[in-house]
Amino acid sequence: MKSFQKILSLVGISSAFISTSVESFSSRYTESPVSVLPETTDKRNNTPLNCPHFQNCPGCITPIDYTNVPVVESAKLFFSSSSIQQKTINPRENFFETVIPSSVHGWRTQAKLAVKPKSKWGAGCKFGLYERRSHELVEIPSCAVHHPSINEAIAILEKATINVKTPSWNEDSGSNGLRYVQFSVERMTGRVSMTLIWHAGDLKQTQPHLSRLIKECKKIDNKRKKDNEPSLFHSIWCHTNDSLGNAIFARGQKNWHPMDGPEFVREVLPGTNVKDREGLLHFSPMVFRQGNLNGFDEIAMHVANSVGGGNKVCELYAGVGLLGFTALSYWERQGEPLGWVRCSDENPNNPRCFKKTLNSIPSDVSGRLSMKTNNKKRGGNNFKKKGNDQNQEKTLDELMQEMMDGGVSESTVIDPRKGKISYVVADAASALHKGEALGADVLIVDPPRKGLDDEVLTQLCKPYNPKQSYTEDPMFLDVPKYATNWVNDVHTLVYVSCGFDALARDCDRLLKGNAGWKLESATGYILFPGSNHVETVAVFKRRAGRDDYDLQY
Repeated sequence: MKSFQKILSLVGISSAFISTSVESFSSRYTESPVSVLPETTDKRNNTPLNCPHFQNCPGCITPIDYTNVPVVESAKLFFSSSSIQQKTINPRENFFETVIPSSVHGWRTQAKLAVKPKSKWGAGCKFGLYERRSHELVEIPSCAVHHPSINEAIAILEKATINVKTPSWNEDSGSNGLRYVQFSVERMTGRVSMTLIWHAGDLKQTQPHLSRLIKECKKIDNKRKKDNEPSLFHSIWCHTNDSLGNAIFARGQKNWHPMDGPEFVREVLPGTNVKDREGLLHFSPMVFRQGNLNGFDEIAMHVANSVGGGNKVCELYAGVGLLGFTALSYWERQGEPLGWVRCSDENPNNPRCFKKTLNSIPSDVSGRLSMKTNNKKRGGNNFKKKGNDQNQEKTLDELMQEMMDGGVSESTVIDPRKGKISYVVADAASALHKGEALGADVLIVDPPRKGLDDEVLTQLCKPYNPKQSYTEDPMFLDVPKYATNWVNDVHTLVYVSCGFDALARDCDRLLKGNAGWKLESATGYILFPGSNHVETVAVFKRRAGRDDYDLQY
């Protein structure tokens, strides 16, 4: 309630208004770029959850009418307030639209569950969620929102822990044992990547219990083949974490241990299918992955549509680059290819997944041409050998001549060995100061629940500087770095929020600043039906000093 009042106070809504009833909102799509039809959302909103664990499980707060939860009501009040409406491009009733982007059943394709002893004698483990504000475990073996493969994996794992007497972590004594478990479903195959989080300092301290458990899980899984059922487990990992806090995963690559199966779970790029061969996203347990990928596919397509064709894009808080890859692929199919996409995030494990995804994308989309292909297409003399295996880039004169001949457009000049999409390991503020958004038309941000870093907000709130010349490279800046507007040319901001409190704070600061931002749209996605959560896509626009950019206020 305090966070709710804080949000309303930002926009000057009185406490008397808080007590008034809020009329239910009908999800209508008149100008929305997303693909979920209003009748689909209405139908899903009226579909009962019918989960046997609803009364006891802390995960869900409503078994139906999923758009009628406190955080959605907060969002409606915030975006309908006069101070926000005055800063919108097209003020209208019901400005904040709500969407249920996936089925209300079986949507969770990734789940983290806590572990407790199955009995006081320690024969095996049980799995579930902690009750609110306690460490009492609620078992959820038949969870209605879990992908069916996750419930099957829970059953196999529980049986295996009983068979081999796997110990669970004892919080009081601090003894080693199984602490948490994460399940990630590969949607194409329905198979599960399982990560066993063990309270231990290193892999040696997990033995012999870990090896016995993995062997038993595989044994039970192999019996499925005899019944003509496909193997369930895609891969098995172990993560060691002996910290005493509430963090499930410990920082550092040394804590991750692949035990069995492939490294990556693969997912089809949003807006495509396997037959299209447009590319596959790659995820490992070491990177962030959305809990509802079916629903997030719709968000990714919304973001791609909002980017606009032919633009240059910078994506901060990019994870493995899902949003950037989706936009790149989408606009290539529309015949308006993006100039380039620059992705960044601070997780050092992301680039490995990014590179695997990039290698799976057709070269005409990614812009990455092999040296052999490039030489063949351009006469074989564009790259000269230097030494035995080092290649030299084309000279500036050669590039200029090629542009004059019509071979390469000025807006899409790229190093054919690097392509149109790139990745930098850096936090959001550092990425901006490295020049990742210089020359970008569009900035995509998908921050954690805490919202945008303060330095990112500071840059976005700076007004357009007409004295700062256009450049895509910080080497050619003609103003001192301390005076540089690192987002000077950005005219569109696409903000994907998973924490509404932070979005309200950031939105208020953006609109009250002197950078000229106005809010074009705000769409709430009920990504986790049944829970008090909303994922919001907010699109902001400004002029940014471009003569050819016509923003109607």
